[in-house]
Amino acid sequence: MNIVSQKGGINNDAISIFRINIGPISFKWIAKHFGYIHNKQFQDKMIRGPFQKWVHTHSFIPHGLNECFIEDKIDYVPKFGKIISKITQKRIQDYLNQLFLYRSRILVNDINLERMALEKGKKILITGSHGLIGSTLIPLLTSIGKHKITRLVRSMNNNNNMNIHSITLNKKEDNEKTIYWDPEHKKLNPHELDGFDIIIHLAGENIFGRWTDIKKQKIFDSRVESTKLLSESLTKLSNPPSLLICASAIGYYGRNRPNELLTEDSNPGQGFLSEVCQKWENATKDATEIGIRVVNTRFGVVLTPKGGMLQKLLGPFKLGLGITIGGNKYQHINWISIEDVIKSIFYSITNTSIRGAINIVSPKPVTNLEFLDTLKRIFNTKLSISINQNITKLIFGEMSDELLSTNTYVIPKRLLSTGYKFFNPELDDTLRFLVGKMELK
Repeated sequence: MNIVSQKGGINNDAISIFRINIGPISFKWIAKHFGYIHNKQFQDKMIRGPFQKWVHTHSFIPHGLNECFIEDKIDYVPKFGKIISKITQKRIQDYLNQLFLYRSRILVNDINLERMALEKGKKILITGSHGLIGSTLIPLLTSIGKHKITRLVRSMNNNNNMNIHSITLNKKEDNEKTIYWDPEHKKLNPHELDGFDIIIHLAGENIFGRWTDIKKQKIFDSRVESTKLLSESLTKLSNPPSLLICASAIGYYGRNRPNELLTEDSNPGQGFLSEVCQKWENATKDATEIGIRVVNTRFGVVLTPKGGMLQKLLGPFKLGLGITIGGNKYQHINWISIEDVIKSIFYSITNTSIRGAINIVSPKPVTNLEFLDTLKRIFNTKLSISINQNITKLIFGEMSDELLSTNTYVIPKRLLSTGYKFFNPELDDTLRFLVGKMELK
């Protein structure tokens, strides 16, 4: 579900428009708010969408001192009313159960996180704001942290209609500020960076695809050269930020070290990705030297149904076909849920003792076989195939060796030692949470 527009908040006659994607099917859901009672309830009814009737009542019921129950009631009638099959009715009910289990858990996690949010209302500049991590992080920063977000995006002079459209759309929706830069041509006005409390740099070329020389140069420049430009610009400010969070990756450790326990103190590995990560992190040196606290977030395999590895696997698994890539079933996968990605970034803002490299991975890595078996169990999949490493090598070339065949065992030593509590530490529970297959208690 994506928000297209919202006007009027939750007050009477406010309108919210959503775009919902279910597989290949996409449709709009338009809801109108009514029945608003301050601090007690609000209601919304569907005026356009997939149901004949849909009225949702959100109630907040006092319960003791400083506590309340949140109660949701939905009165709905499917499009075809009474003639709809019992199977379809059950699917709707199962979907709603999963939806509210998911929402309840997110809410509890966010309440717990808010207790750690000592500093709120900071001015934050973020690159990669429309990417997989950035687009999920911003709502957390603005809601729990009450932070004020400005997006640093590529110049609109670039001939990229898709980016231009998304920039215009988001600015219209969110009323967030936007600053433009052109990292490819090393163009950035340092004066526009003055006064920000925090900068979060997440931008970078997608590494997935066949690694031609041109692709590799884009991967390198979009990370290393853009970070250099940003870091050098910060040295020219009269009022620089106190914190720079810059993305990195566990590719820093190389691709084949299965017998080592790798922490932030481990030596770098070898290969193209390791070289990129090393120079990427070194590119923040200028910021460190002028006293800015720099955090280099070494991301593992980020699990989210919105993109990345999990999204690519979900299609076949939903159709009853399990897929594993690569010939080594004991190859380790250093995974991390998208929730722990954004919450560990949030935690790094709050905990000023965190600086330098931090591994953003689950404390419980699994093997390729364990990952596959977990998905098979969740989707009750009986049939599975393995895509041989020779095939992936033929299709993706060097990327197959460096990314799909990597075997390292990485642990988040620094996050654990500073007291971070993982929200999704177990793979089975995490995958059920992300794909809407949680077990009802």
